Amino acid sequence: MAVTLFENKQDCCGCGACKNICPRDAISMVADEDGFVYPWIDEQRCVECGACKKVCSYQNLPVKSRPIACYAAAAQDVSMLKKSASGGVFAVMARKILHSGGVVYGAAMSMEKVGLTVRHTRVDSVDGLQALQGSKYVQSDTGATYRNAKEDLLAGKQVLYSGTPCQIAGLRSYLGKAYDNLLTMEVICHGVPNGSLFRDFLKTLEKRQGSSVAAFSFRTKDKGQGMHTCVDYLRADGTHTVVSRNGHLFSYMHYFLKSYIYRDNCYSCPFAAAERCADMTIGDYWGFHEEYPRLKSNMGLSNAKGVSCVLLNSQNGIRHFEECGSALNILETEFEKIARHNMQLREPCRKQPERDVILRLYREQGYDAVERHFRKTCRKERMISMLMEMTPKGLKRAVKRVKGLLR
Repeated sequence: MAVTLFENKQDCCGCGACKNICPRDAISMVADEDGFVYPWIDEQRCVECGACKKVCSYQNLPVKSRPIACYAAAAQDVSMLKKSASGGVFAVMARKILHSGGVVYGAAMSMEKVGLTVRHTRVDSVDGLQALQGSKYVQSDTGATYRNAKEDLLAGKQVLYSGTPCQIAGLRSYLGKAYDNLLTMEVICHGVPNGSLFRDFLKTLEKRQGSSVAAFSFRTKDKGQGMHTCVDYLRADGTHTVVSRNGHLFSYMHYFLKSYIYRDNCYSCPFAAAERCADMTIGDYWGFHEEYPRLKSNMGLSNAKGVSCVLLNSQNGIRHFEECGSALNILETEFEKIARHNMQLREPCRKQPERDVILRLYREQGYDAVERHFRKTCRKERMISMLMEMTPKGLKRAVKRVKGLLR
C-alpha cells in the first residue's frame, strides 16, 4: 500500500516539495473537484521510502524567526516602481542578483492552451524580470523549480527564490540544509485560490465582452497603490480594449479580497504569524500614511507611487538588503506598525460560510453560477466600490485622517 501523505486537506498547501523529492517520480499534483491541487501517488511506482513525508513542511515545520529589522521602502527607479504592485523591492533585489550572474525564481503568468496560467519560472537575465513583477492572486505551480534551484545552488550560482511562505518552507524542507548562495523572499500572503477557478472566471468575462482576454493584471497603479484591476480584451478584428476597474467590481477579485475562495489550509496557515521562515518578507505597506501622516514628500515614499514593507528575518536578508540600499528609498519602521494593517502577520484569515456556498455553486454548476450569485448578493458592495472608484484618492485619504482624529 502506498504512503498516505495527509488525512485532511487542511494539512496540505500544495507546494510540490513531495513531488520534487520523490526519487521514482511517483507523485503528481492533481486538481480536486474544486480545482485545488493535491499530491497523487502512483502505487505502481511508489517504493514507500517515506521521503515525501519527511520533506512535507506542514508535517515538519521549519525553524522560523521574528524580524530583526523592518523598513518601508520603494525603488528609486521610476519605471521599475511603476511595473510593481507596491514599492518594487523584489525587482530591485532581483536585478542585483541577476547582475551578479545569479538566477531568480518567481511566479509568472502566461497564456497556455488552457488559458492564462501562473507558474514559477526561472529567470537568468534582466530582460525576463518583468514577467515576475506584480501580484498574482492565484496559486502558482512550482513545477520542478525546487530541483532546478538546487542544481543552480550546487553549481555555485547566486539564487533568489521568491514565493508564498508555504512555498519557501517547502523549498527549505526540500533542500534539507542552508546554502550561503541562496536568498529566500516571501510575500505576505492572504491565501490562494486555484487556477481552474481563475480561468473559468475569465471565460465569463469573455462571454460578456464578446472578446478574448489577452492579459489580466490583478493590480495596477492607475490610481495609485491599491486594488485596481485591469483586463486587456482582444477583439475579433485584432484591436484591444483595456478596462481598468476597482477590483471589487470583479467577482473573482471580490471573493479573493473577502477570503472566500482560498485553499483549505490557508484558514489555519502556520506561517501567518510574526515568526517568518524566509530571509526577507515583503508586502504592501498598507496604512503607511496613517502611520506617518507628516512624512515629508521628498522621502520618496508615497502611496501614489507604491510603498513596500520589508521584514528582514536573518543576517543573510540584512546583508542583501543593505547591498541594495542605494537603489531604494527607505525608512526604518516597526513591526507593530506594519502588522496593524496586515492581519496575516498576526493570524490566518478566517473561513466564512460563504466559501462553502461559492465552491458548491462552482462544483455543481460552473463559474457562471458563481457570477450570478455575485451579481445578486453583492449589489451593495458593488455600488460602494463604484462610488469609491469615482472618489479622488486625496479625498479618501483626508476622510481617513479625520476618522483617526475623531477616535
